[in-house]
Amino acid sequence: MKASRLIAAAAVFLIAAVPMSAQGFLKNLAEKAKTEVNKAVNNAVGTTDNNGSNASSNAVKSVTSAIPAAKGKTYYVSVSTGSARADGLTAATAMKDLQKAIDTAEDNDQIFVAEGNYLGNLDRGYIEVGKFGNATHDLGKFISIYGGYSTDFSERDVIKHVTKFQPTDQKFIAPLFNFNAKRPYGYTGPVGNVVIDGFVFDFGENNLYCAANVDDPITGTPNTGVLTGRFIEPDGAPNCPKVGYANGDEYGLHMDVEGNVRISNCIFVNCRDYGISALMGKGHMEICNNIFISCRYSACQVRGSTKDSDIDKVSLDFHHNTVLFTWTRTKVFEDMGQGFRFMNGIRTINVYNNIFGCNSNCGVERVYYETSKELESLKQSNLFNNYFFANRRDLEIASSGVASISVPAARIEEAEQIGPKYEGNMEMPEGNDAFINAIDKSYLEGFMTLKIISSRSYNANSAANQVNRLFGLNQQGSEIVRPSMYCNKYPWEKAKDLFGKVAGYGAQMPQ
Repeated sequence: MKASRLIAAAAVFLIAAVPMSAQGFLKNLAEKAKTEVNKAVNNAVGTTDNNGSNASSNAVKSVTSAIPAAKGKTYYVSVSTGSARADGLTAATAMKDLQKAIDTAEDNDQIFVAEGNYLGNLDRGYIEVGKFGNATHDLGKFISIYGGYSTDFSERDVIKHVTKFQPTDQKFIAPLFNFNAKRPYGYTGPVGNVVIDGFVFDFGENNLYCAANVDDPITGTPNTGVLTGRFIEPDGAPNCPKVGYANGDEYGLHMDVEGNVRISNCIFVNCRDYGISALMGKGHMEICNNIFISCRYSACQVRGSTKDSDIDKVSLDFHHNTVLFTWTRTKVFEDMGQGFRFMNGIRTINVYNNIFGCNSNCGVERVYYETSKELESLKQSNLFNNYFFANRRDLEIASSGVASISVPAARIEEAEQIGPKYEGNMEMPEGNDAFINAIDKSYLEGFMTLKIISSRSYNANSAANQVNRLFGLNQQGSEIVRPSMYCNKYPWEKAKDLFGKVAGYGAQMPQ
């Protein structure tokens, strides 16, 4: 006996979860994606230069210069022109190894990094400021790291001079980049600064995928334009040819920090376990002007790491980010898959002027409560002036009696867990063709036509069921779930095209 059922398609999985006012836009979205990527920019997006860059990028200029300049030494690193034994103190004596520069730097120093791919000492595949999971004893350091320089350090342009962390055949059990910056217990001096600015975090060349094959449903290849078949989970072993190397649960960027922290002008793409996962102590974290695309679990989650009496000293701003195609934990689409998550231990969280689109669970999640009613009553979960489109759910909130409630963008003001600021959230207005066309066309089409086929079978005469009957045990069947697409590799080069496509919303052109 075998039963098959169609669980979800574009009309059910996506459109049914949003208000009727947005459905016309979603129904036309796949057709819009078929237009040429280089289509002339619509006037509604704003004035552009010859490269299609948005001229309104000043919206984040003042924000991305908020942290004071480092007062210590400056180190220069160039993987292509630097030397393994250089001191790195001038552009002419640049180091070759970013990890060496990090190990050499001290609090308040800054590191300028030229274009290239940085893989850590002897190409081990990852970078670290302090040991992962050991910030209590390995405090790390308060340093600022800037990518996007030309090899002679005469120019900084994070789009032109791509500085990336992109492992290939390395197999490691660590975040792609781990950053600790903690003070000793009882320290009462000035707060430190941490900056990560201008890098590409990409697991796409390292992840394990089914090889692309549109004729084999096992591979989860939605069309011939998508680079790979579906991502293979850590316990998955589909019977198909494979490409890539590793499928463990490693973060893109992991942080255990305090003080003044900023992550800006970065791209997090194809991260198989969070784009950013962070623990924040006393201080303020700002995550701004980044692109998160095709990350698994969640694009960004930050938890507070102080005792309850110090929660009022912790704050977070998440703004002017573009968050697309966040995928669930498994191909069954059971859990995870959030763009941004409101987490505990932080008194004030401001989420604004972002674009949340095509997230397989929800654009934003607010389901966690503080440890006491008093702390919860003081918490500020501000969500305002954001654009949403084609998410399964725009906002997910917790509720008694049911697992959660889905809230469309137009009704976020009715969600009491959000506030005191809640205004200005909406479905992305029609007319933003430049943004839609900047998304990889094949990937978007695949997502908009996503289907999940579930097949169940039961064989009473199988060896296992004969033995089970003999001992009075339950009979066993099997279930196969085959999505037409799941966490497939996104072309990282095209992620850069998403900067500056919508005036004032999402990632603007980096300064």
